[in-house]
Amino acid sequence: MFKLGALLLGLSLCSGCTATPPPVPDPTSGPATTSGPASAPPSSAFTLVAHRGGALVNPESSAEAFESVSRTGFPIETDLRRLKDGTLVPLHDDTVDRTMTGVTGRPAELSPDQWMAARIKAPPGGTEGTPTTWEAMLDEYAGRNLLVPEIKDPGIDLAAFAANLLSREVQDKVIVQTFSYQSARTLAKSGLKVLYLLRKEEEPDPAAIRASGIDHVGPEKGVSADYLRTLKAAGLTVWPYTVNDEPTASRLRRDGADGIFTDNPWELSKQLGLG
Repeated sequence: MFKLGALLLGLSLCSGCTATPPPVPDPTSGPATTSGPASAPPSSAFTLVAHRGGALVNPESSAEAFESVSRTGFPIETDLRRLKDGTLVPLHDDTVDRTMTGVTGRPAELSPDQWMAARIKAPPGGTEGTPTTWEAMLDEYAGRNLLVPEIKDPGIDLAAFAANLLSREVQDKVIVQTFSYQSARTLAKSGLKVLYLLRKEEEPDPAAIRASGIDHVGPEKGVSADYLRTLKAAGLTVWPYTVNDEPTASRLRRDGADGIFTDNPWELSKQLGLG
């Protein structure tokens, strides 16, 4: 498996690449670019998690997206699914068809060579991105940015996943997400930091969540102020998802959220005065 750093070095030599990333546009008023700007780490008082590597700005869950986020203090979020040989890769959907070119179908039908030979579609006006793997992300970024993977594929072996992080001694640099309460408890018992995702209008008992060893929770962005405060009172760190506008981000911040998942952390950081 190629190291991601070497892969990106090769990409930097291609025509059309620039040494300095372009300014981040307002995604509501113009085309997106393929890399966010380097910046100072965001305020620790309110965390902006770069959802799918900043999918309004970069090719979703691409090597270029993660490298772009790595130059900031933003945590890097991604979804994980398995290839044919069990290799874990960043991909949200059940199939590659929406986000990739050069391949079709389910990731479990693809070999690592097929995966790495494909391309990732860019936001309007951008350049296609390069696929990568979870192991490459750990190699490159586990010591530089907090990684926030979601166990999207139910067939992922949770014990093996946890053992890998523990053997690398990066368990304090990764927060694992899942919508499955059973999986969240299992991962927490293994010694990992866990974020339990809640679907819209779900309001499970916060005290029970915290008592199970889970330390983070991700409610949908429409979470009520009362329930958010109850989550906080139970000792949970609260990061609602997925927020791309300043009014919603500001409301959640006022209600006591510790941060949010967003597709454009650069723009929201400016709008919220977190730079």
